[in-house]
Amino acid sequence: MNSTTTVIIVDPYSTGCLIAQEISRRGNEIICLWTKGFSEEMKQHVPMSCENMTYAYTLDEQETLEKTKQAVLDTSMNIIGCIAGGEAGVDLADALSEALGLRTNGTAIPNRRDKKVQQELIAAAGLRSVRQAGGTTLAEVDDFLKTEPYPIVVKPTESAGSDGVKLCHTYEEAVDHFHTLMRSQMVNGGECPAVLCQEFLRGNEYVVDHVSREGVHKTTMVWVYDKRPANGAAFVYFGCDAVDSESEEAKILIPYVRKVLDALGLKNGASHGEVIITSDGPCLVEMNCRARGGDGNWRPLCRALTGGFSQVEGAADALLDEEAFHRYPERPPSPFKAAGQEVILVSYAKGKVKATPGYDMIRCLPSFVYLETGIKIGSEVDYTVDLVTGIGSVILMHEDPAVLEKDVNFIRYMEEIKGIFVFESVAVQLSHPRTESVALPTLSESGVAQYPFSSSGPNLVRLMSNDRPELMGSMIRRMTTIDASREAVIVVDPYSTGCLIAEEIYKRGYKVIALWTDGFSEEMKKHIPLSCTSLVYHAEVTEPTTGLGDTQKLVLMAAGALRVVACLAGGEAGVDLADKLSERLQLRTNGTEIPNRRDKKIQQELIASSGLRSVRQAAGTTFAEVEHFLRTESYPVVLKPTESAGSDGVKLCHNFNEAKDHFDLLMRSQMVNGGQCPAVLCQEFLRGKEYVIDHVSRNGVHKTTMVWVYDKRPANGAAFVYYGCYAVDSESPEAKILIPYVRKVLDALGLKNGPSHGEVMMTPDGPCLVEMNCRARGGDGNWRPLARALTGGYSQVEVAVDSYLDGAAFSALRDIPPSPFKASGEEVILVSYTRGVVKSTPGFDIIRKLPSFVYLETGVKPGTKVDYTVDLVTSIGSVILMHRDDAILRQDADKVRQLEKDDMLFEYEDPLESLGHKKRDEHNHQCYFSASRIDLY
Repeated sequence: MNSTTTVIIVDPYSTGCLIAQEISRRGNEIICLWTKGFSEEMKQHVPMSCENMTYAYTLDEQETLEKTKQAVLDTSMNIIGCIAGGEAGVDLADALSEALGLRTNGTAIPNRRDKKVQQELIAAAGLRSVRQAGGTTLAEVDDFLKTEPYPIVVKPTESAGSDGVKLCHTYEEAVDHFHTLMRSQMVNGGECPAVLCQEFLRGNEYVVDHVSREGVHKTTMVWVYDKRPANGAAFVYFGCDAVDSESEEAKILIPYVRKVLDALGLKNGASHGEVIITSDGPCLVEMNCRARGGDGNWRPLCRALTGGFSQVEGAADALLDEEAFHRYPERPPSPFKAAGQEVILVSYAKGKVKATPGYDMIRCLPSFVYLETGIKIGSEVDYTVDLVTGIGSVILMHEDPAVLEKDVNFIRYMEEIKGIFVFESVAVQLSHPRTESVALPTLSESGVAQYPFSSSGPNLVRLMSNDRPELMGSMIRRMTTIDASREAVIVVDPYSTGCLIAEEIYKRGYKVIALWTDGFSEEMKKHIPLSCTSLVYHAEVTEPTTGLGDTQKLVLMAAGALRVVACLAGGEAGVDLADKLSERLQLRTNGTEIPNRRDKKIQQELIASSGLRSVRQAAGTTFAEVEHFLRTESYPVVLKPTESAGSDGVKLCHNFNEAKDHFDLLMRSQMVNGGQCPAVLCQEFLRGKEYVIDHVSRNGVHKTTMVWVYDKRPANGAAFVYYGCYAVDSESPEAKILIPYVRKVLDALGLKNGPSHGEVMMTPDGPCLVEMNCRARGGDGNWRPLARALTGGYSQVEVAVDSYLDGAAFSALRDIPPSPFKASGEEVILVSYTRGVVKSTPGFDIIRKLPSFVYLETGVKPGTKVDYTVDLVTSIGSVILMHRDDAILRQDADKVRQLEKDDMLFEYEDPLESLGHKKRDEHNHQCYFSASRIDLY
C-alpha cells in the first residue's frame, strides 16, 4: 500500500476544488470520485486558482456502493478521509466514508439533502420550519397548493444553487412547474427525485457557514445578501456583506443554525445554512451539507475579516487536524480584523466589449483585493437582472471603513455612468428583404400575373452602438450535459425567423444542419433576416424524393461523428418533415399521430371535436367541393391554401365570382415555400380584433412568450389597413381569455414541443382560431428586440432553442410574459396618404432621431413610386419604437402619425403625377438602426 495519506473528494467542483487544493497543499494525495450522471460541463467548473490541480486517481461511481468501495481500495492508497466536494457528492461521500470506517456523517438519516426531510427533522426538533408538502405525484401536494397563500416556492427536493427553484404565483403555474421538474434533469446530473412545495418566506436572507468535527460546530462566517431592484428585476444581487458575530442578528442565527445541524445529524465537515429572519424568527430555507459555493471567491475576504481563516481551511482542519480545529474560535472575531465586502458588479448597458477601463480603475482603488470576472475584450455583456448576468465580483478590504465606503460608492458610480466597459459600435452590411409574401401572383385587370414583392438581394446597412441599457434583456447561462460542439441540430427549411433560431443554436456551440424540403424554392433559401449575420451551416442537405429512410441516411451522413440531438422546423414548409424525421430519429417530437396538422381544415375539425369555438368552413381540390358553401355562406368569405406561410394566398372575397376566381388562381399557383397548393380552404369571415399568441412548448408544457394585437383601421378607402402591432399585457382580460384557449388548441392539435403562434379572432361569442402555425412567428423576427425589451430579456427565438436543448432554462422561464412589461414599445406600420415618385425621405430622418427609435425597415428610397396604403403590400415601412417611459413612446408614435398625415415623410419629384399600383423596386432596400442601440441583437 502507498504510505502517502489520501483523501477522497466526491465531485470536486467550485469551492470543492479549493478544499481539495488545501488538503493537497498539506502533503496529501487526492482521489477524485465522480458520481453517476455528473455532467461533463460541471466537471470543468474549476476556480481559476485551481486550474493546475492534479489528482492521484480519477474514478467514477460504480453500480453499487460495494463496487465503488472496491474500486477505491484497488488504488492501494492510504485513505484517511472522504468528503463531498459538491452538492451531488454529499450522499455518496456519507455512504462511502461510513463503509470505509472513516470520519463520517453516516447514513442514519438516509437523505439529509432532501429539503422536505430537512424541514420535517427541524420541526420535530421544535425549530421554526417552513410549511410544505412534497412528493412525486401531484396528488401528494395538491391540497397544499390549493390552500397555501401564494406565491409558493416549488423546487426539487435535491438541487444545487437555484437549480429548478421557481416562485409560483398561481395554482396553475405551480402545477405546471411541478410536472416540469418531474420530467427534468438537474444541473448536477440525474433525475429530479421529488418536488417540494413550500411557503414563501419574507425577510432578509442570510447564509451561515460552519465547519464541524464530531458534533462540535465552529461558525466561520455569517453573511447577508444585498439585494435591490435594478433593470426591471425586483431582486438583483449587489453584493454580500459579512455580519458581525456580536450583532443581534448573528446572536439569533448562530444558535438556531447549530440546532439545525444537530437535528440533521451533521457532525462532520463543512456546511452552509440559508436562513431568512421572518417576523416570527429565523427559519431555515435549506441546509447545504457542503462548503459554500461561488467558486470560493469569498475566501480572501473571509481570511482578512477573521485574521487568517475561512471555511476552506476550517474544512481541511476538521478532517485532518483535530488540534488546529479546536483552536478555531467558536465564531468569527468581533469586531472584524478589517473592513471589507464583496461587491457584485451590475451592468446597466449591453454590447460587445471593446475595452475594460472600469476594471483597470477598480484595480487601482486603495481597498482593492480581488476581481473575478468572465468578461474580457470581445465578450458580449448583457443587462444585469440576476447572478448569472452579473459582470464580475470584487473583493474590497481596508482597515479604514471610510476608505472602503468611498471605494464602494466609486464602483457604483462607474456602473451608473456605464464606465466599466467601452462597447464596440458596429456597421453591418446585410442583404435580403424581410417580407415572406414572395412569389404568389395576383391577377391584373388584363389577366397578367403580378408579383407585389421581390426578394432579390438589396444592400442594407445597420448602424448600432450602445447607449440604451434600460431596454435590454438578460443573458442566460446555458448548461448542457455534453460538449455542444460534438452535437448537431437539424433545422428543416431555415428561413425568416427560422434563421434566427438556427443562429441561436449555432451561437450556443452546436453544429447546424440545414435540411431543405423537396421543392423548396431557391429564392426562399436566400430569405435570410437582416439580423442573421453569423450563421454558418455545418452542412446543407436536400430532401430526396426516395422517402424518409433515405432522408435519414443523408442527414446522418452529413452529421458524421456528431450526435444529432434535435430536429425542428425552421419554416412553414418544414413542419411535416421535421415531425416525421424527429420521430424517426427518436428525438423530441410532435410526431405523426396527426398526419397533417398544418392543414387549416384539419385544425378546425380537431378543435371543434375538442369542444372549442371553430370556423365554419369547406375545403377541396375541385370547385364542386366548396361551391355549396360559397353559395350559402354570408359574404365576405376568406379563401386561402390549406397550407401556407404568413398571408401567402389569403384573400377576402366579397362575392361568389371573386371567390371562384381566387379558388382557380390558388389551384394553379406555386406557394412561396415551393410546391403546389394542395387544396383551398373557404371559411367564414370572423369579425373582431385579431390577436397573435406566441408559445413555446416542451413535453406538453406551454409557455406564452407574447400576446400581440393588430391595430387595423379604415384608410384610403380600404376597410382594414394595418397601422401597427402591440403587445398585450398578460394580466389583461383579453390575455386571460386568449392564453387558455390557445393552449387548449395546442393540446387538441398534439403540439407538445417547439414554437408556435396562433392567430385568433376575439369574436362576440368568444375567441376563435383563425389558424395555428406550427412554427415560430415570422416576419424575419423583426419583433425580437421589442419582445426582449418587453419581457426583460427573452423572446420566442431563445425559448424555442431552450425547449429543445436546455430543459432547465425552459423550466425556469415564467409561464406568461411579465406584467407590467419591462419597457413600453410597439411596431408602427407606416401608412401613405399620398402618391408620387420619391425625391427624398426627410420623414425617415426625423423618425430616426426620436428618443424611442429602435428600428426602421422600408423599401422606399429616392426614385421609388409610392401609392396610397390600402394593405400590407402598399405599406411604406415598419418602425419599432421602445422606451421605458410610456409617455415618451406615445409622444413619438403620435409624431410618426402626424408626419404621415402632414405628408412630411417624403418629398416627391412631381406631386401631380398619377400612378397606378406597380411592382415596387426593392433593390438597395434600406434598414436603419438607432446610432445609440447596439444592444438589441
